Amino acid sequence: MTNETVPAGFRAGFSDFIQSLTTPRILLTNLTTALIIAILNITSAVSVGALVFSGQLSPYLAMGAGLFLVGNAITAILLPLGTPYKANIASVRTGQGPVFAAIAAAIVLAMPGQPLEAVAVTAAVGILTATVVSAAVMYGLGWARLGGLARYIPYPVLGGFFAGLGYLTALGGVTVAAGPSATLSDPATLLNAQALVLLLPAAVFALLLLVLERRITHWLFTPAFLIFLLALFYAVLLATGTSVEQAAVDHWLPAASAGNLSFFPVITPAQLSLVDWSAVAGQAATFAVLALLSVIMLLLDISGLEIVINRDLDPNRELKTGGAINLAAALGSGSLSFQSLADTAFAHKLGGDRFVMILIYVAITVGVIFAGPAPMAYVPNFILGGLLLYVGLAMLIQWIWTARTRLPLSDYIVVLVILVVVATYGILEGVAIGIALATILFVHRYSRLSVIRASMTGSEYMTKTDRAKGDQAFLDQHGAAVRLFVLQGFLFFGSASRLLELIKTNLADRSPVAPRFLVIDFRRVDAMDTSAVNSFTKLMQICQRDGIGLALCDCSPAIAHALDAARREIGADRGAVVFFRDVEDGVGWCNDEILSDRPDTATDDDPDPERLLAALFGDHAAAARVSTLFKALDLPDNATIFSQGDPGDALYLLARGSVAITLDLPEGQMVMVRTMREGSIFGEMALYTGAVRSASAITREPCILLKLDKVAFARLQAEHPAECGRFHTYIIQLMADRIARANKEIVALTR
Repeated sequence: MTNETVPAGFRAGFSDFIQSLTTPRILLTNLTTALIIAILNITSAVSVGALVFSGQLSPYLAMGAGLFLVGNAITAILLPLGTPYKANIASVRTGQGPVFAAIAAAIVLAMPGQPLEAVAVTAAVGILTATVVSAAVMYGLGWARLGGLARYIPYPVLGGFFAGLGYLTALGGVTVAAGPSATLSDPATLLNAQALVLLLPAAVFALLLLVLERRITHWLFTPAFLIFLLALFYAVLLATGTSVEQAAVDHWLPAASAGNLSFFPVITPAQLSLVDWSAVAGQAATFAVLALLSVIMLLLDISGLEIVINRDLDPNRELKTGGAINLAAALGSGSLSFQSLADTAFAHKLGGDRFVMILIYVAITVGVIFAGPAPMAYVPNFILGGLLLYVGLAMLIQWIWTARTRLPLSDYIVVLVILVVVATYGILEGVAIGIALATILFVHRYSRLSVIRASMTGSEYMTKTDRAKGDQAFLDQHGAAVRLFVLQGFLFFGSASRLLELIKTNLADRSPVAPRFLVIDFRRVDAMDTSAVNSFTKLMQICQRDGIGLALCDCSPAIAHALDAARREIGADRGAVVFFRDVEDGVGWCNDEILSDRPDTATDDDPDPERLLAALFGDHAAAARVSTLFKALDLPDNATIFSQGDPGDALYLLARGSVAITLDLPEGQMVMVRTMREGSIFGEMALYTGAVRSASAITREPCILLKLDKVAFARLQAEHPAECGRFHTYIIQLMADRIARANKEIVALTR
């Protein structure tokens, strides 16, 4: 095979592997890291096995430990094939031990009177089935690219869930350390003298580890501490003349089954005929909880690992990889094991960042698997139980003690409630209660958020329509008759009633004028439920009863359909409840209705150019003197007055009709930025500055305009300086008025 036929990634990986083997510093660092990680994870796997196969199943402890050791080995060697970070470590999660223990305990209860071997094999198959279910969920979510969904689990639910797992893990440690004479179903058994004697060293060990790890951060501390305790334990046995056999009888050491002398094979083909499949199927709900927990833990660990290794990881790829390696593990009689942030971060800190570390770690684990349970019989129960107690207490400290200062009181109460429910009833019930409480809290908090983004009157809203000076003054005087509400977010039962009350309170305020129109802007509303529709139905009835016009603006098709159905249901007139494309059209409709009541409307509608010029120059005599400078234009509908980019060579006074000021966007789209109505002036800025047109002007209907071009403007300045001064004053007032209106709207938006 030539270099050209070998993928570049494979060549780089092979070169990195050879460098790891030939560079003493890299090899020694990764070898040391692998040894430490192997000791910790083998001990952890055996501890979980001891927790799961405790009580009646304790004679088959080797079978339980084998499940988790084989799972560690298979997933660890396969994980680098699917993840870009080749030193990513897969291992069994101690925090999931209580879930596995719950599966095993439930199967024991479901098989009363059956042979112990059949019960043990069924429990093992139940754990393997849970692994397959979790693998399928992981791979399915990754394949569907839904890896981000689990990240939406509320944080207090996660906190309470991990606190509950910490509690169950700590109790599991108590069970392992106290021996078969103590059972959690009867707490009084934990207080007998024998149980207390066995528990005391485990508790001291766990507490010492918790305290010392905060003060001693050297990577050799944990293994050295474990070796020291082992040496101390056997020194005490030697000093007291106690044999290993007697220590096992006294429950200081674990008792492995004499009929199962190795960890592998975990289950023989002949034993599969002993499986009670109905007992396995009865654990479907727990399998689902384990799958959910696994996905959450995996995605959380991936997010943390990205920070540790300073590179991006694809959560969907990691989910698919986790699913694939666990399916392989289950087929090889290994339990659930996947990417571990704690192990990988620990290894990365020690310098173990090469694939060779994974190979050494797996080789050590495989060696223990084939060595059998004999070495395990020499690991004291107080160390196995103490490690579980240490992990459980650490989780409880993190989520109960430390979290009390980091979480809001309501979130902290959710954590405590989940912990109590998990401790009293179980994991599934704890998760359900936690999600229910988090949902209630979310609804409560969201309902307290105002769905009213802004509220203002018509005189505060800066419309995009320019009108004659008299018309605008009349609107300013009567603008409070228009009440405008800008809504946002999701309108639902928790916020709709409060919204209705706020609007009713606003409509009841009749100062300075009584409300005549209500404008609702739905542009920022995402959706609304039936309770919100019902609230708006009541609002329509109120407006209909009080003679208030209701303008519903910028509704989505779904919202418009629901509200129109409500309008038809109560028989509201289309003239009373009107739907508009946007809030500008809605406010424009209100303003037109208000202007229709203006006594002198007919005078302002008169297109007499001299009257309009008189408004600009202050009196009719001045208007008569300069009228010859303005050229009258009679334009049809949709005529272009000027285009964006044209020279700014004239200004225009609109005598009749309406003109749209439009802006051409780079993507080829066109937006209307203002509407000019009778009596308004436009195009003046380009004439003053000499710049090109920043927008286009197009007639919306047949129009009459008065045009003052650049030459005529120069004559106005030269021949009629007094009138020109008045004209400048008018333009300044026009600009100042626009700024004042904009400021008024800004103030209204900040309320």
